[in-house]
Amino acid sequence: MNKRHAELTTSILCFLFIFLFYSTGYSVTLADIRARGELHHLGVPYARFANNNADGLDCALMRRFAQHLGVRYAFIPTTWEKAIPDLTGRHLASLNSEQATTPVHGDILASGISIIPKRQRRVLFSKPTFTAQVWLIAKPEVNITPIQPTGTVEKDIAITLAQTAGKTVYGIKDVCLDVRRFPSLLSTASSAINVSPQQINEPISFLKSEYSIFLMESPSALMALGIWPYSFKIIGPVAKQQKMGAAFAPESVELRDEFNRFFTAFWESGEYQKLVHRYYPSSYLYFNKFFMKSSP
Repeated sequence: MNKRHAELTTSILCFLFIFLFYSTGYSVTLADIRARGELHHLGVPYARFANNNADGLDCALMRRFAQHLGVRYAFIPTTWEKAIPDLTGRHLASLNSEQATTPVHGDILASGISIIPKRQRRVLFSKPTFTAQVWLIAKPEVNITPIQPTGTVEKDIAITLAQTAGKTVYGIKDVCLDVRRFPSLLSTASSAINVSPQQINEPISFLKSEYSIFLMESPSALMALGIWPYSFKIIGPVAKQQKMGAAFAPESVELRDEFNRFFTAFWESGEYQKLVHRYYPSSYLYFNKFFMKSSP
């Protein structure tokens, strides 16, 4: 009897361990957030989207969402490497599988997160909140000339990439500036090399690095133009515009849908455009067609 009791106890403990282990990947509900009284916003300190002082476009947006839910707002910094595991509780174990290996630290991830296929396989995205483009950037002394726009983005990309022949281009590993995302760049440039996010924690940091030709997203490049207007050249685009949005754990359909309802109303009221103009005035003007839509 004692043996059976011990076996039963062991089985129960194993079940509870497995349940608790995998439940780290479960998402929080709206009821949980309201009961907690606080929305946990995960973000990677990045440009004017988010910083460690909980300021930036995405911080301001999530603060408004918290008000909409009737709860307090809390910003939780993370890193590009940990961002999705901190949101989903799942660490990418291999190319074809994920395993829950870490506690969930936040409800929503938002800090200029590009909506790219690699991420779409792991998280849910909101309606697009921002648009951007990856540009080829060079320091002034480099023998490479900014393109003359043709009016056709495909032609502009081809002309830009042609100028990388015989040159080395740098990107940032495992983010939207990863050179592996741009096959045409890999086949045209003499070499395309990724540096780690630890070496270049923000794209704008390339400007103060030893690297001469590199990739940068338009929000960072346009922001840098206002700070160091003569410290670099924008050569041209290496890809079409890409959208950004807020990310949610795969189970957080209810939370994602509530955010989309809130965001649609916020956009249509004109209040969101005021936030964009406050934090990214140049992007607001450059991508005016996107931000002036009547609905997201």
